[in-house]
Amino acid sequence: MKLRAKFRAVRGGSVLAVAMALALLAGSAAAQSRATTPQHYVVSLRGVYPPALAVGFNLADVSSRSGLDRLPSGMKGVLWLRSGFNGRRNECSWRMDDAAVLAAVASVRRHPRFSGIYFIADEPHPSLCPEAPRRIAERSALIRTAHPGARTFIVVLNTYRYPGELEQLKDTADYIGINPYPCNRRNIGRGCDLAAMRARITQALAAGVEPERLVPVFQAFGQTCTTSQPGYQRLPTEAEMESMLAVWDELVPPARRPFDMTYTWGSQPRHACPSLSMADGGEHPNLRGVFAAYFARLAGR
Repeated sequence: MKLRAKFRAVRGGSVLAVAMALALLAGSAAAQSRATTPQHYVVSLRGVYPPALAVGFNLADVSSRSGLDRLPSGMKGVLWLRSGFNGRRNECSWRMDDAAVLAAVASVRRHPRFSGIYFIADEPHPSLCPEAPRRIAERSALIRTAHPGARTFIVVLNTYRYPGELEQLKDTADYIGINPYPCNRRNIGRGCDLAAMRARITQALAAGVEPERLVPVFQAFGQTCTTSQPGYQRLPTEAEMESMLAVWDELVPPARRPFDMTYTWGSQPRHACPSLSMADGGEHPNLRGVFAAYFARLAGR
């Protein structure tokens, strides 16, 4: 009841201004206190953790306390809260209401294998859902009320179809991920579009997303074996992956970024196939080897 009373008090004032101020303050504190060990987040593990851990991934997506219970030593969880405001099928709402979010926070906040990071929105579209910035800022404030020191995370698309979304969303969460996937079937011959990728990263920095808040999202998937063929994205080669990592390192230095994210470990039939779990040097490039070497280098090994 006290938590809800506090949240109502926040909503009673200028919600967006208060929530954004809280987001900036918490984001600054989180940046100062983040772990010195580089953090590497990967999604779609589906409970199969040892292969990803062996590569060097130490953050995994979970959606419940039981998911945290199953994590192996050396890996912590990022709590996925089911997103919302994506504009799909007129969906301009949360998939979890406030009460469910508060219950989820209460169940995980003290778990020894919880990272303290809540993934609250994946590619929300204020272009389609004008309420999105305000509602995401409110959710960030709600989570930090229930879990002081918590950090919220969203991924912003901001492509040519949805220009200006970074400007609208940049202060609604502690950490802002961007996913400029530059490898597609149109550039098989000439290589991944690193110029476009560089432009997207530069745009995020120019919008005011500091490196301490900017989460690189690495492309480790293609769409050549998805059910919705012909897919647009393609799996990078080993050399292309190394080039992408180099661009990220130049513009968002590893020592400053909060963590990085890779999409995706497991295949998703409609959206991502092949994926990193398949890229072991057999039928597909050995991207797992590229990531293992990269993570070891960042750790100083």
